[in-house]
Amino acid sequence: MRKALKIRYEEAVATPNVPLFTTKDIMEIFRFSSQATAQRFDKSGLIKAKRNNNGHRLYSYNQIEYMKKLQKLVDYDISHFTLKTLMEFEISKGRDADLFLEEFTEFYTKRLYSANRNAKRRQKKKAD
Repeated sequence: MRKALKIRYEEAVATPNVPLFTTKDIMEIFRFSSQATAQRFDKSGLIKAKRNNNGHRLYSYNQIEYMKKLQKLVDYDISHFTLKTLMEFEISKGRDADLFLEEFTEFYTKRLYSANRNAKRRQKKKAD
């Protein structure tokens, strides 16, 4: 990440809901290769980006932090559509969607860790 962007990102903690970051900034923060990847969160409805006078998307610090949580699940091959459906279900039941997202990420991370550990044990038994 560029030094100027890193400083702006760290300073954004003071005003976490002010949209300051463009799609190109998001690409750099997440190391995405295309703008479409960065915009997919907005298009899927998981993040509601603000628009400037030219129609470009702008994201706040809080939205970026939320995207980090979502991206972790996307990296585990959970689709944007599935995440949106789960979030809408939680909201319809009157639950906190942010808390659900954190719990779901923690559960899924532990599940994958356990599955990988068990797979390594099976491979070791086969080798013996």
